[in-house]
Amino acid sequence: MMHQQCGSRGSRRAGQLTRRGNILVLSAVLMVVLLGMVAFAVDVGYIHNTNAELKRTADAAALAGVSVLVDGTEAAYGTVTEYVAANPVNGVTVSASETEIETGMWDDECRTFTAAAETPTAIRVRVRRDDQGLFFARVLGRDNFDAAAESIATFRPRDIMLVLDYSASMNDDSEFQSIATLGRATVEDNLLQIHGDLGSPAWGNLAFAPAYFRQTGRTPQNGGEAQIYVTFKPYEIYVTSSLNLENVVLQFSDNSKQTFSGLSGTTGTFKGTGGNNNKWVTRAWVKSGTYLSGEGTNYGERFEDTTSRIKTYFNVSSVTFPSNSTTWDTWISYVKNDSTNKTAGYQRMYGQMNVVNYLLEERPRYNQTPTLWQTSEQPITALKNSVTVFLSYLQEVDTDDRLGLSVYNSAAQTAVLESGLTDNFQLVEDISRQRQAGHYDEYTNIGAGMQTARLELQNNARVGAQKIMILMTDGVANKPTNTTTAKAFVRQEAALAAAAKIPILTISLGAGADTALMQEVADTTGGVHFNVPGGQGVEELEDDLKAVFGQVADDRPLKLVQ
Repeated sequence: MMHQQCGSRGSRRAGQLTRRGNILVLSAVLMVVLLGMVAFAVDVGYIHNTNAELKRTADAAALAGVSVLVDGTEAAYGTVTEYVAANPVNGVTVSASETEIETGMWDDECRTFTAAAETPTAIRVRVRRDDQGLFFARVLGRDNFDAAAESIATFRPRDIMLVLDYSASMNDDSEFQSIATLGRATVEDNLLQIHGDLGSPAWGNLAFAPAYFRQTGRTPQNGGEAQIYVTFKPYEIYVTSSLNLENVVLQFSDNSKQTFSGLSGTTGTFKGTGGNNNKWVTRAWVKSGTYLSGEGTNYGERFEDTTSRIKTYFNVSSVTFPSNSTTWDTWISYVKNDSTNKTAGYQRMYGQMNVVNYLLEERPRYNQTPTLWQTSEQPITALKNSVTVFLSYLQEVDTDDRLGLSVYNSAAQTAVLESGLTDNFQLVEDISRQRQAGHYDEYTNIGAGMQTARLELQNNARVGAQKIMILMTDGVANKPTNTTTAKAFVRQEAALAAAAKIPILTISLGAGADTALMQEVADTTGGVHFNVPGGQGVEELEDDLKAVFGQVADDRPLKLVQ
């Protein structure tokens, strides 16, 4: 039994040794297979990484190149080359011989790229790596591989709504009220330019520079009578006579009188004294020579500052006033009483200059003075010129942008959609040119302008186009109702634009603009606020506006399409 048991144990041990040998052989075979799989994985990973890095390089270079395409193909090629060099593949820079660059046009609908050098809108970048060595595949007879990547980048089209201020304050820089900030020469030169833009009309015998009304007395009937002239100035008169003066009686606006007697000489300036100081002289009697009017004891010839005499003196009685529904009588009253005309130093002085100023200040609407849109009234002309530059920037490359125009100025004191979204940029430019400050109304309803633009973008913008609003103001929102309600309306519209994913780029123009509100609108919608400060000359103002619009035009959204 013992021998059998020993014999039995020996047989089991031999079987175990056989199985162990088989496992060793199988493990060796599996190790070879595993090492082969690892080698395959390493090489495949290397190939995949090479292709991924080539694609990354092509993407970066294409986007960078198209971003400067507006500066010309040479600039775009240089930028592509720079970005290819800055993005090595597997630690090695892609050489110029391994890079191909083409400019052209991208058809988004057909998904095709067509090479073109004339006003291109897209860039195609191809990068490659040839004969890249493999690590383990050589044992299988594969020593190297070729890799390549291609990327196409283009401009994303934009649907842009301009929301512009055409309220009456957009001609303030051309009015007397701006002399304190812009200087007398700047304002008066601009008024002369506007007069020229109107065709240099001759209104009676008014000179351009304002002058006082001077009444000429009656022609002497004999050697004892004098030829007398009286010039009416604010609060005083200036008298000159061919004979010595004897006495002067002044009558003031409150009908009180004061007599100056015991005079000598042929000229003199006379004004109220004491309780009559700074009273307006409306009538005067001048005794010089033998003529007496008979209207009071020793009262000489009578002179009066009346509207009819002023019209006769300046020969405008039969001339049509250059604004609808108003008269020379109204203008003469303005010259006598308007505070800005007075502050400018032209009270009681009449000339073409303050006719033009009156049109801008009191008669700015199209239905009042329909020719003002043709003139260089400021700052609206600087804005118009900037819009023209903006449109030319947009057309430097055919980016398929569209443009619309909303102006917050209307007869209902709301806003007008002057142009819906269109690719007819000339139409938008023509409309913006043919509107004047206060075109429909004088007030500033910024919220209504924003609302009109937002609805146009929400209803008519293209799918896939970036929606943008550009909002400009030179003042403070004051409609509807009042400033408080108007500002709340602006904030409400900003929130609605943000919800519709419409960023608003705001421009505050001049010292009177509500910069805080414009910054708030930009922040709410994810836009940018540009501040064009006040107190600048027209040329500096226009340069700043052009720079802003140029920056907006160049900031085109980009996209990789392949």
